[in-house]
Amino acid sequence: MKMKIFLTAIFSLICAQGFSQNSFGSVNYSIGFPSGDLKDFTGNTSGRGVAVDYAFMLKSNVSVGLGIGLQTFYEEKGYSSLTDGTQTFSGNQFNYVNALPIYVNGAYYFGNSSNVMPYIGVGIGTMYVNKRADIGIFEIENDGWAFLVKPEVGFQYKAASNIGLNLSYRYNYASDIDNVGSMTYSSIMIGAIWFY
Repeated sequence: MKMKIFLTAIFSLICAQGFSQNSFGSVNYSIGFPSGDLKDFTGNTSGRGVAVDYAFMLKSNVSVGLGIGLQTFYEEKGYSSLTDGTQTFSGNQFNYVNALPIYVNGAYYFGNSSNVMPYIGVGIGTMYVNKRADIGIFEIENDGWAFLVKPEVGFQYKAASNIGLNLSYRYNYASDIDNVGSMTYSSIMIGAIWFY
């Protein structure tokens, strides 16, 4: 189900470019840094992330668009005990989190250069979170949807008429989810852009 949502969103982003001039799409590699409840559960930095975005220019310095991403976190906790409700489990513990943000976003671009465009932006949407702990032979899994706010700062570099590079920092704030907690993380995005 999650893969179908992800693939449908990517297909929609690719198809949307045909409906707008002065638009661009990007594919970004994401490095995630957990915070809050997420850091308590999986404290490791994650190099396993991707985001796909599409936007079109409302004005020469304002864009609106939509995007989807996937960030996975993992940590081996060693031998430990974990309580779920009235049951306590002991064994070697492995924690996993999959975060799937889906959002609409807007950005404002600074400067007069046609090649280097610094920007600030914000996205609003939802995040699906799947949280799992494997401990011994047992598995404890919780998931849910959270409200998402995603401020961002970065710059685009236009290397040629229709291709470029993107570098940005995002803070993905997700509201608390029952039995999951707050799955908030920041990410550094490095990607390729196609201008249409």
